[in-house]
Amino acid sequence: MLVSKDPKEVTEIVRSWKNKGENVGFAPTMGFLHEGHSTLFCKSALENSKTVVSIFVNPAQFNDPKDFEKYPVNTEGDLAICKEAGVSLVYLPDKETIYPGGVPEIQMRIPSLMKNLDATTRPGHFEGVLLVLSRLFHTVEPDAAYFGKKDYQQYLLVREFCKMLGFQIRIIGVDTVRSPEGLALSSRNARLTEKQKEESLLLSRALRLGENLIKKGEKDPEEIRTVMQDVLDSSSAVRTDYLEIVDANTLEDLSLLKGEILLAVAAFVGEVRLIDNLTVQVN
Repeated sequence: MLVSKDPKEVTEIVRSWKNKGENVGFAPTMGFLHEGHSTLFCKSALENSKTVVSIFVNPAQFNDPKDFEKYPVNTEGDLAICKEAGVSLVYLPDKETIYPGGVPEIQMRIPSLMKNLDATTRPGHFEGVLLVLSRLFHTVEPDAAYFGKKDYQQYLLVREFCKMLGFQIRIIGVDTVRSPEGLALSSRNARLTEKQKEESLLLSRALRLGENLIKKGEKDPEEIRTVMQDVLDSSSAVRTDYLEIVDANTLEDLSLLKGEILLAVAAFVGEVRLIDNLTVQVN
């Protein structure tokens, strides 16, 4: 496995592979890797002859500076996980490499997909995500890029972003990986106490309850949202940031459920903000 901090070197390596007929998969990450990330890497390794992973904690996507400061780092452990998953090249840029002269005042927006969910409760977050991805995509030049559907809105935005800017990259969404108890895996989970991890299970329980109500025929989003909110409110340790029931392809609100539906929740458990979601098909 190759490791590089130099964007020019990364581009040269990838182009040398492509000149030999290799296809390249890419998974951008912020490090502190876990099984969910490994799933992305393994899928890429199965579908491509080479896989590139980037590890960069992107300051531009943190609307809370304290959250950025507390983001966990474990580069040595990350490299071990990458190697085990069959990654070919790890790109480890620093802030000056990605943002020479500082983070630019560029607002990359896709208004149709940025009207709710994290786009409203974390202002500036997705603008920062799209900014860093534009830099990474230009360096890595992948054929396909892999994103976890736990960050479902991000997945939709990146897919549309590539269409808008003409990046010839297939955006692949990968299902959320969960603990045996149902907690969506996240680097932020490392900041939870054992008690808080138990409290965090209320997010997935609320989602499963909403899913079951829909499968039983309930089509009124307000009725479903009320029941789900009651689950989240059952613990004083959980503070809801948002709870949304929207069209899974457009993120539009619905007065009556039909088609593919996204149930999405964000909540604070202590000081740690977690997100989770499920998609459900309504006939």
